[in-house]
Amino acid sequence: MALWTQTIGYPILTVTEAADGAKLHVRQNRYLSAGEATEEEDQTLWWVPLGIVTSETKSQNSSGVLTTREADFDVSVSAAKWYKLNKDTVGIYRVKYPASAVANLADAISAGQLDINDRIGIIADSASLASSGHSNTSDFLTLLRAYDKETEFVVWQEIVLRIDALQSVWASAPEEVKANLQTLSRKLFSPLVARLGWESTSKSEDSLVSRLRALAIRGAGMSGDKTVVDEANRRFSAFFGGDKSVFTTDTLRTAFAVAVRNGGRDEFEKVKSYYLDAENPVDQKLAALSCLGFTTDPALVDELLEFALSDKVRNQDVHQAIVAISTYGAHRERLWKWYRDSYNQLVTRYRASMNYMGILVRLSIGEFIGDAKADEIAAYFSDKNTSKFQRVIDQSLEKIRSNTAWYEKDKDDVTEWFVQNTL
Repeated sequence: MALWTQTIGYPILTVTEAADGAKLHVRQNRYLSAGEATEEEDQTLWWVPLGIVTSETKSQNSSGVLTTREADFDVSVSAAKWYKLNKDTVGIYRVKYPASAVANLADAISAGQLDINDRIGIIADSASLASSGHSNTSDFLTLLRAYDKETEFVVWQEIVLRIDALQSVWASAPEEVKANLQTLSRKLFSPLVARLGWESTSKSEDSLVSRLRALAIRGAGMSGDKTVVDEANRRFSAFFGGDKSVFTTDTLRTAFAVAVRNGGRDEFEKVKSYYLDAENPVDQKLAALSCLGFTTDPALVDELLEFALSDKVRNQDVHQAIVAISTYGAHRERLWKWYRDSYNQLVTRYRASMNYMGILVRLSIGEFIGDAKADEIAAYFSDKNTSKFQRVIDQSLEKIRSNTAWYEKDKDDVTEWFVQNTL
């Protein structure tokens, strides 16, 4: 137990299959989100319970434990349709499977043969290993398609987190690739909206279903589903026409975001007016403020950035005004310029709470791609007293460099996956 409680990090298990289909070879190394660990960093050997389960033994799992760097385990791979390590995702480690095993797990997910914790764990592992460079993003995309029948909110939460990260890193990809990512997103979310609709059918509806509905509408609407966007706009007009019943607390934020992203000044100004209306609940006002940054209009972004530092936005809410701006790749430079131009004003404003400067810098630079951009940002801060939020700067620069490495490694892999897979 001391290895787990007193050692920083956790392992990645790399699985290979014996040629005779009767054994699995498992190797452990230290997992780093920034890439492969060096020999010096990779000295720890964890005691790892494997929890191996197959299509033939899914009601019980193997008691095998990996205590050395690598070992073989008796698993009848050839007799099973699929196998998985870390049953119920109770162990703290990542698992890298061969491509064939990934495809088999995708089939098992699509067929509803894996429990909820395993479905979460598989997509989380695949996305994390892709972003860290340990596996290919194409494996993640293969798995992602298998979740089109998923019904659980907590699984969709993980999926959205991972899709958002992928689309953010690929924001500078060729238009055709970005369009394909949008199409894939619609393939996942649009059927979910069609099934759940916009309104609950029961007064006793589970709150998680309501949250799933909002998540699905957001996913479909932000990826350009015309039916969803049209319905969001229809309800948006009705809402500002006086019919407040068209949105629930959960769908209001989602619909505002979809309307602003796909609309223009009219939608922007209406959402802004909702934020400014003192009669509205504070949480909904802040939801409205956080949606303004979804606009694709550069002029409106400039107005929003000026508005963020006005007396209409409380000091502690400035991050809400800018949080969505970097989701649109073309506006990241605008946001970073605003931060630089406003730096002295921000330092004066937050002198007594400089940690907030860290929040603002993370939002302003964290989604960039490119080592040259990371160098530029590091140079900008080099002559400034950033001791109160230097850790956030360092983490953001590491994220930029890590995501840059991810994109450079897998940009062709993703392009080729879309060539090989019809959506």
